[in-house]
Amino acid sequence: MTRARPVRAVLFDLDGTLVDSEMHTGEAVEAVVAKHGIAGFSLPVTETQGRTWEHIADEIRARTGIDVAVPVLAAEMLAHWNAVAIGVKPIPGAAETVRIAAARKLKLGVVSSSPRSVIDSFLTELGIDDCIDRRARIGGDAVHATKPDPEGYLLAAAALGADPADTLVFEDSRAGLLAARAAGMRSIFVTCCASDVPASTALATAALVDYRALPPGFWDQLGSGSFDLTARSFK
Repeated sequence: MTRARPVRAVLFDLDGTLVDSEMHTGEAVEAVVAKHGIAGFSLPVTETQGRTWEHIADEIRARTGIDVAVPVLAAEMLAHWNAVAIGVKPIPGAAETVRIAAARKLKLGVVSSSPRSVIDSFLTELGIDDCIDRRARIGGDAVHATKPDPEGYLLAAAALGADPADTLVFEDSRAGLLAARAAGMRSIFVTCCASDVPASTALATAALVDYRALPPGFWDQLGSGSFDLTARSFK
């Protein structure tokens, strides 16, 4: 039997990992930049996925020369994103997976570059608000350094009383996977909504198309240490 360190806590990213919302980030960037006089602007996904609105605003200013303060641009993009992301679809199997993990008594948290208010809203919409410890809901507005810095993941693990080495992260972005690695946590790369899949797969412990691909008994085996995730691919 393969032995691995048991998983005691699980941390989920939000956008692109629990809900299919990443497409709306690009829409918000283009719409707000157009509002300020530059049509058709876009950013590489490495500068939007897993990033805060403040980071995105910094990139916009650096690349366009738009003379609008970062907090103003960030607020405008968040407002646009909130308007278009209403009723966003969950990643297939996400809510069911969270409920199963909670039933197995795993400690659960969410670490996102989105603000805490967005985390709370989507968890309610997914019907899993009761599964995620409120102390371990870490938004981009709760940290000094955002992904790829590990601060958010380390804060969530500390809130749950979990050792980073016993913690598993689900992520869809390069920035998030780098953050999980820097935190000393194992990670599963959720690929269904992701970009640059080959390069990001190399940063993760394992890869998963979506949660429906997880095998029977997955959480029980992780919790007992009888399942090694290294280089696994769930399709």
